[in-house]
Amino acid sequence: MQLVAFGGDERMRGALLAAEKAGWEALHVACEADVPPEIGQADAVLLPWPHSFRDERLVTAEPNRGLGRERVLSLLPPCRLILYGGGVQAEEMPQAEMQLNPQKDETFLRRNAQLTAEGALCAAMRRMPRALLGSTCMVTGFGRIGQELAVRLCAMGAFVIVCARNEEQMRLSHHMGAHPVPLRNVASAAAQANVIFNTVPAHVLDEEALSRVGEKAMIIELASAPYGEDLELAARLGVEVIVEGGLPGRYAPLDAGEALFDVARRYLKDGKKGESMHG
Repeated sequence: MQLVAFGGDERMRGALLAAEKAGWEALHVACEADVPPEIGQADAVLLPWPHSFRDERLVTAEPNRGLGRERVLSLLPPCRLILYGGGVQAEEMPQAEMQLNPQKDETFLRRNAQLTAEGALCAAMRRMPRALLGSTCMVTGFGRIGQELAVRLCAMGAFVIVCARNEEQMRLSHHMGAHPVPLRNVASAAAQANVIFNTVPAHVLDEEALSRVGEKAMIIELASAPYGEDLELAARLGVEVIVEGGLPGRYAPLDAGEALFDVARRYLKDGKKGESMHG
């Protein structure tokens, strides 16, 4: 089996190591100097995830060395499967029988959420003067990451408040051992928390909520922009916000890369020809 990987950060190294451990041959093309005279065919091609291209250049650990977008697309070999991220569309890669953005794979997303949750706890523990054991922790949003956070925090002996949008999420959080609160009551919940983990990419922590955050409390921000709060407003109110986006790639890049390779291996094994997934 042959894997050809283009660019990427430490996650890509994790994917390549996982491929080699599985007995695959692996080629990594990060810059022009890495381009062989002929790439040939491959079983799978892996482009950087979550973003394959930025500003028309391949995402790499050294941004200035990345190949141009059109150059990369011209180098893609015939293959059974291409995994890709943002900055490119499936239709631009006809070399592959299947094109898949891992964002569409539930198994991968759950694994990514688990790594994010673990990294978030590590980030909080590095900065907190006291243990999570016995602390009051608030989780805003109860999707994959919120669920993984809640189950880990409960297991660590924290008192966990989950601010959720609907009754089903509130019932699930209660079943996990957390204390569910409707998202509309986030301000009163914020007043009780030693640390807030936000997973919602919208300003659910409004001025009232931020004004009630304790003096020694902090927010671990896990969502993408525009984040769960107005960062400038939080700064004016003296609320400490630690933005921790992209945690799997920073906290556990080898595991995150292995999860990407696992997506490719599963789809090839299942033989999902013709089930191209766009994202």
